[in-house]
Amino acid sequence: MRALSSIVCAILPVALSTHQATPFGRFQGTVATEWLDDGRRMRLLRDFRFLEPDGTEWIAPRDSSIDGASIPQVFWSFIGGPFEGRYRNASVVHDVACVVKTRPWRRVHRMFYLASRTGGVGVVNAKVMFGAVFLFGPHWPTPPGGSGHGGGAAGGAARFVMAQDTLQPTLSTDQDFLRMREYIRRNPEISLASIEALTRERLLLAIPEVPRIFRGLLEEPSNR
Repeated sequence: MRALSSIVCAILPVALSTHQATPFGRFQGTVATEWLDDGRRMRLLRDFRFLEPDGTEWIAPRDSSIDGASIPQVFWSFIGGPFEGRYRNASVVHDVACVVKTRPWRRVHRMFYLASRTGGVGVVNAKVMFGAVFLFGPHWPTPPGGSGHGGGAAGGAARFVMAQDTLQPTLSTDQDFLRMREYIRRNPEISLASIEALTRERLLLAIPEVPRIFRGLLEEPSNR
């Protein structure tokens, strides 16, 4: 039987109205949790959803366990903990999607970018967070019949996605992350596809010296 040391209900308010649409999507519901006995994980007390602009729905169901582990813990000191600031709602749906693994990992991490922007994270910091989860975060084999939108797909489409998902990112160290963050800071217009394609060799060529350790969020361009 699941034991709880106490029923500690933490209702994490969203930065925007839970039903307010943005160009990047919208959230449905309010994140309500209670701490589990291990002192690390929380249990969702009700369903929480994120809807992309094209209608794709991501559900974090009631009773799901979340701990922010889908964002590599080593980067929490650089970009903030998973339940801090404006990307905490994005981290909830991202956490659940990384646990259930019913959609391709590439698709899940792209959703995290959209959800972060929906929560009010600026474009530069959202791209840094996207790079952190895409290049350093969890990966898994594409589920049978998986597609970019998580539904059923024809055999050819499923095989295409599976083939692409065998191309794993090659970055792994703190220095890689610091160079990646600095690269995005210098190139705020960089596309998500270009972030996905970053390699250690490219970053070393562009940024030979390891950037200074900067903790916290980057300053956003004034026109964002």
